[in-house]
Amino acid sequence: MSFRAVTARLLSVAFALSFVGASCGQTSLAVMPGVVNDPGNLTLRRGIFSFARGQICSEVQKRSVPLKLREEDPATGRFFPLSCAAQELASGNLFLQFGGYGYAWTNITKRIGFDASAAVEYDHDFLMDGSTMYVYFREHATSATTFSSRLVEQPPAPGAFGLPGGSTQGFLDQVGGAVLKKEISRGFTVIRDADGSVDFGLGVVEKGKRPGSPYKTADNGRLVLTNERVEVHQNQRDYAGPFEVKGKGQALYLSVAVDGAPAVDVIVVHRGVGDAWLQQYTTNATLGPSPAPPVLDEPVTSGMVWRRPLPLPAGQYYVVFDNTAAAGRTAPPSAAGDDRAALVSYAVEVGAAP
Repeated sequence: MSFRAVTARLLSVAFALSFVGASCGQTSLAVMPGVVNDPGNLTLRRGIFSFARGQICSEVQKRSVPLKLREEDPATGRFFPLSCAAQELASGNLFLQFGGYGYAWTNITKRIGFDASAAVEYDHDFLMDGSTMYVYFREHATSATTFSSRLVEQPPAPGAFGLPGGSTQGFLDQVGGAVLKKEISRGFTVIRDADGSVDFGLGVVEKGKRPGSPYKTADNGRLVLTNERVEVHQNQRDYAGPFEVKGKGQALYLSVAVDGAPAVDVIVVHRGVGDAWLQQYTTNATLGPSPAPPVLDEPVTSGMVWRRPLPLPAGQYYVVFDNTAAAGRTAPPSAAGDDRAALVSYAVEVGAAP
C-alpha cells in the first residue's frame, strides 16, 4: 500500500465518530420524517442539530478513527484526535479545527508514526430514515492541513524512488498535507441509530444504506461500539478504542475472528496504560511489551470465532491486536520475508455483565 493511499483517508474521517454520545431526540423526530426531511427545511434541521453541536469536540476525542485505503478495505492504521475546537459561522456552517497523532502501514516504509491537523469549514445537514439519523458533512473550505512524520520504521534509501523533499520524511511531510486537503473535500456521513450505535462512511451515504460490517449484530440490548476489520502485518499492532465502560455491573463483549496469520493476541489495557504504550509505538521502531500488566491477554487462532464477555470497572480501555513477539502469548513466523498479515474482523459491545 502506497503512502498516498494511506494518507488519503486520514483526516477526511477524523470526525466520523463525533456523535457517539450526541442525542437529538431521534425517536421523537422519527414521527415526522416528512417535515424534517423536506428540502426547504434546512434551517429547521440545523436548529435541531445545534443541540448536538456543542458535544462534537468532547465526543470526538473519546475514540480513534480507523484509516482505510478504500471504504470496503480493512483498516491499516489509526488516527487519535487530541485537540478540537468547533465554531458556528455566520453562514450556519461549522468551522472545525482538530489535531492528533496516529500510525499507518505501507509496504515501502512499514510503520509510520505521524502528527496531523486540519482546519475545515463544513456545510452540514441531516436526514431521518425512521429513527436513524444520517448526518452529512460536506467540505466547504479547507484553510489548513499539516502532516509531520514522527517515525519511519523502514526508510527507503535517499533518492531510491526519486522522491521530492530531499528525504523520505521530507517527502512524507511535503506530500501529506496536499493529499489530505484534497481528500477532505469528499466529506463524510455519520449514521446514528436511536440506541447510540454509530456507523460512518466516506462521502455521501444514501439514506437507508449502510457501510459494510463483518458481523451482524443481534437485538440483545447491548450498545455496539465498533464493528470493523483491520489488517495487522507481521511485527505490527492495532490499538482499537479507547472504549468506555460507564458504570458498575457493565462488561465489554468482544467478538474476534482471524484469517491469514496463524494467530494474534487480544490484549486489553486501561487507557492510561494504552496511551503510554501507544506513544512508544508511534515514536520508536523497537517494539516492547505493555508498560503494565494487561486486563486480558488471550491468543486467537486463525479459523476460530472467539467471543468473550469481559466485566470491567468503570473506565476507558484499549483492545490491542498484537502480531509481534514482544507482547502476548504468541509470535509470528520468524522466516525472513514471511509477512503473513492477520485480517482481524472484530466487534466490541458494551452492556450488562453476565
